Amino acid sequence: MKSFDPDFLKKLERLALQSSRPVLGTAGGNRRSKAKGSAIEFSDFREYTPGDDYRSIDWNAYARFERLFVKLYMEEREADITIFLDASASMAQGEPGKGILAKELAAVFTCIALADYDRVGIVAINDAVMDELPYFSGRPGFAKALGFLDEIEFRGRTSLKKGLEAYGPLRGRRGISILLSDLFSEDGYEDYLEALQYLKFQRQDGIVIHILSPQELDPTFAGALRLIDVETGEPVEVEMSPHTIRLYQKALHVFLEERKTACGNLEIAYVPANSGISLDRLVFETLPQAGIIR
Repeated sequence: MKSFDPDFLKKLERLALQSSRPVLGTAGGNRRSKAKGSAIEFSDFREYTPGDDYRSIDWNAYARFERLFVKLYMEEREADITIFLDASASMAQGEPGKGILAKELAAVFTCIALADYDRVGIVAINDAVMDELPYFSGRPGFAKALGFLDEIEFRGRTSLKKGLEAYGPLRGRRGISILLSDLFSEDGYEDYLEALQYLKFQRQDGIVIHILSPQELDPTFAGALRLIDVETGEPVEVEMSPHTIRLYQKALHVFLEERKTACGNLEIAYVPANSGISLDRLVFETLPQAGIIR
């Protein structure tokens, strides 16, 4: 994975992840919580009761209604950001490799979250949890995250549902979950759909970055080929004629639309990404346009 130059990192630190709902955290941060506190953002009024802090009394409201009201504020808390990186064998494929972009994006999201005083956990999954970097916060943790990402190897079979469910710390932890994957699985669409449903059940704001290689999006193979599934080892004999390419493109369109629609139905953000795209363009143009970051 390439190193990031200081100017790129400074630009990242000015960004923030979007979240559609308040979060429940344990320490001060930049995100609104459902807890009522004394942060700067006004939330609501309620009538004064003995024992309330008299400094929160709204005297303008008293002058109008001759009743005591106290101001309530929305306390700001840190969010838990969980980055799930598909580390199955298929992610090592493509030129440029899908796994390379997935690691770079994991680093990007980590940098943005840490600069926004959020907590980050990074999890490498295939059909189980391969490795994890437990939740951490603070900008010094970014170097630790880069070291962790560099060590991830792509191997094994994909089951997004099993991989997500195997990560115990997500249970009962409201926050934002980011899935970086090519979304290939032996169990196909059902595995993907059940994985998304699991994130919603765990009260996560979901983000799916669907990474495919240029060769998968626009294959240029020709002639008689023997293709090998990198995860199962199963061979397929195929004649790459213009007719075959048309059938492939039709199947690819269905594949992409199914996954996009599933995310839309569950109010999960979905962004398709070509592993050959410029990282700058993806981060500073595509993701903001999709409402992922601001």
